[in-house]
Amino acid sequence: MKRRDFIKSGGAIAAAAPFMNFGAGKPLGKKLLVVGCDGMDPGIVNRLMAAGELPNLKRLGDRGIFTMMRSSIPPQSPVAWGSFISGADPGKFGIFDFLHRDPETYIPMFSQSDTLPSRWLVKLGDYRIPLKPGKVVLKREGPAFWDFLEERGIPATIFKVPTNYPPSPSTQRTLAGMGTPDIQGTYGIYTLFTSDEHESQRDLAAANVYYAYIDENQVMEGQLEGPKNDLLRESEPIVVPFKAYVDNRHKTVRIDIQGREILLAEKEYSDWVELTFPLISGLASISGMVRFYLLEMGERFRLYISPIHISPRHPAVPISTPPGYSAELADRVGLFHTIGLPADTKALSNGTFSMENFITQSLSVFGESCRLFAYELERFDRQPEGLLFFYFSSLDQGQHMFWALNDKEHPYYHPEEGRRFGYITDELYRKFDRVLGRALKSIDPAIPVLVMSDHGFAPFRREVNINNWLLREGYLKLSTRDISEETSILDTADWPASRAYALGLNGFYLNQKGREKEGVVTTGERRRLLEEIKAKLEALVDPANGQKVVSCAYISEDNFSKDFIERAPDIILGFHRGYRISDNSALGTLDRDIIIDNLGWWSGDHCVDPKRVPASFVSSFKINARVPDMRDVAPTILKYFGVPAGAGMTGKALI
Repeated sequence: MKRRDFIKSGGAIAAAAPFMNFGAGKPLGKKLLVVGCDGMDPGIVNRLMAAGELPNLKRLGDRGIFTMMRSSIPPQSPVAWGSFISGADPGKFGIFDFLHRDPETYIPMFSQSDTLPSRWLVKLGDYRIPLKPGKVVLKREGPAFWDFLEERGIPATIFKVPTNYPPSPSTQRTLAGMGTPDIQGTYGIYTLFTSDEHESQRDLAAANVYYAYIDENQVMEGQLEGPKNDLLRESEPIVVPFKAYVDNRHKTVRIDIQGREILLAEKEYSDWVELTFPLISGLASISGMVRFYLLEMGERFRLYISPIHISPRHPAVPISTPPGYSAELADRVGLFHTIGLPADTKALSNGTFSMENFITQSLSVFGESCRLFAYELERFDRQPEGLLFFYFSSLDQGQHMFWALNDKEHPYYHPEEGRRFGYITDELYRKFDRVLGRALKSIDPAIPVLVMSDHGFAPFRREVNINNWLLREGYLKLSTRDISEETSILDTADWPASRAYALGLNGFYLNQKGREKEGVVTTGERRRLLEEIKAKLEALVDPANGQKVVSCAYISEDNFSKDFIERAPDIILGFHRGYRISDNSALGTLDRDIIIDNLGWWSGDHCVDPKRVPASFVSSFKINARVPDMRDVAPTILKYFGVPAGAGMTGKALI
């Protein structure tokens, strides 16, 4: 061996020494901190590092490594974080998209969980009393990596990791994250009271909008619509009334609701307000909580009320393990967002929020996460051993809405908005770096630290409706010639004449005989048809600019384990940067054309080819791979604690 090679190998050994396993199954250490930052893009991190604006991430990477990491196919959060949890590809845990479809009905359905009502009911007057409660079922299959730690008696705190609602059974401390609904079982329905008659008549997505009638005494009476009372024979929403006393002179409002008084100034948020929604008077109720936001006073009165969140003190459905963990957090740190996607992107898309309003809310969510992180770090510091995983959502939700502020090629670019607010994306990265810096100072420097994301980010300039394309190419047939932008394939598809359809954010399905209710594609012609459609999709060109639209159409059976392959789309669409499936196409509705401009604030995305949006991996330790994979993190954590990887894990330890 040459002298320089010896020196180089010796240096590598020294750098890796803290993680060298000199005995099979022996732990490499007792404590490990993993921070998940959804959507942290390695390109942006690299740019800001080079400018000296992320000093703590830079120091961390200099100690170990900063590199890109392969995301999942497709690079959607529930899929990528599912790979992190399982140490495996989606074929092992059964989640391939935010939306799957029911092959019996062709109807889209939520992929991560399902709510099963009680089948044992007794009728009592106007009520139907369940003898056994209904339940919420987690649809992610297989064990989580923290289950293997639990078997060895190694404590773990798993804070808001996506794809874990309801939390899988465990004695570990876990809090559900992305996928957790509001109290109505949706991703979040907000309420707006407005004195603008035109605004009050708009039909807005994910919103209840009411006209704010303020009487001669400057009092407005309103109500909050809560969950449906399914104990009644004829189910109807539970409503909670309130009064708002308006003071235009001082630009304030006092809200009286269930015996509480909330005083707000213009552009001010309230604290969390806990509410009770009665099911049976004096006997049964559901707890929820909201925040009020006084958007405007003066010429217009506009009051925003957040979606009704599950109360962590009295959760109506399971959101943590053990069950008392969420209440402990609320008692120690204060009430907090429990809905899986806490920033109200719909309020900005609908025009209810201005960009300034949305930034205010986004920073509020981030500040709340920081307080919870500080609490968990303090506990982690006191523990003699164990894992802390903590998740931040703000970069992901922010970049979805902020991208067009700085992208002059985006059709929704507004120069004035860009001038005022274009700083915010980089500032969120800087804020996260400062939080990381405080964390690194608060723990023993010998404790290894990993900061990771699930995917990067890309511009979303053009919307693609794959069902329009299928219709043009003759793979999808409709039972009507009267086609408009409101036409849904769920109502009008001529299924016996259709060979393919698209549902979900990256999903493409054959109408397969013996699988779909009215399937026609036989097993014998399946592979030939998949290859034919794959080639056509990868040749699709945007007529507006001549650019390729689909980078790679991934045939699922060639890319995934077979355990739950029956849930997978037949093809996963990997779009080029700049393109994404339209919301209409994802739900089976047609657009006016195959490819149209994206004219909305949801201007950045990652539901593209995973090669185009790699994740970030920054660690204080060296790894044995040039480009790690999401699947590799779980076996790496287990190896660090001296625990063998699970039999179903397809990832490899990086240390």
